[in-house]
Amino acid sequence: MRTFSWHKEAEIIIMDQKLLVDAITTETSDWTCKVQVVDKFRPHESSDSFVHFQTIIMQDEKEQQVSIVLYGDGIPKYEKLFALFETYLVSCTKFRDPRGYSIRAGTYEWVVDRYIIVEMINTNDGLEAVFPTPTKLNALSFSAIEYQRPGVEFDLLAIVANSSAIQYTADQSKYFQEVIVMDQSHKPFLFTIWGNLADNKGVTLLHHLHKHPIILAKRIGVTGFRGGMFITSSSAALSFASCFSILT
Repeated sequence: MRTFSWHKEAEIIIMDQKLLVDAITTETSDWTCKVQVVDKFRPHESSDSFVHFQTIIMQDEKEQQVSIVLYGDGIPKYEKLFALFETYLVSCTKFRDPRGYSIRAGTYEWVVDRYIIVEMINTNDGLEAVFPTPTKLNALSFSAIEYQRPGVEFDLLAIVANSSAIQYTADQSKYFQEVIVMDQSHKPFLFTIWGNLADNKGVTLLHHLHKHPIILAKRIGVTGFRGGMFITSSSAALSFASCFSILT
């Protein structure tokens, strides 16, 4: 058995028996599911602004997907835990039918509450194998960027060639970070990261800039294409993806 818990009061045991996503229902108890994070949306508010939530899409070894939803204070608490393409053992989370504002990825959705047990798989301990990184990505080629219409979102896999520090708009109301990215042919584009996404990833990106890291930017869109500028949309996600190859 392996142990892990977010609780200070007592040690919780994660059972060795693991189930696939579709084998877990609202009637299932004492279950553990091994999943990989395959998409992570930025925090949103419901249409009535009463609910602040974040959705993460996970899938098991059979690529059966489920969405897991975080609320309020749980969003910053678990910010570094559910990392894109990392593998986790998840147990005892709340199950329910998807809400109207949810991003659906299966019959049920999981909810992060104080009873959830999450363990990130450590590749060094040899006790549990991580899932391989997905080899199929719906990433747009650089040659197709200039043909994208404003408002159409796409994913992009790119090498970071250079990056600025955080900057502010003229009226100081918004802040951003400009990044020069390129593909295998060394064709550059200016990639602008806005707001919290620049806060969360910008410092790390600058720290690793000398290594020219590969990034996967999800749900971005073209705007004001002069010089090849495109910005992240409100639902964008950015991750370091050194395990991928850049394909044109």
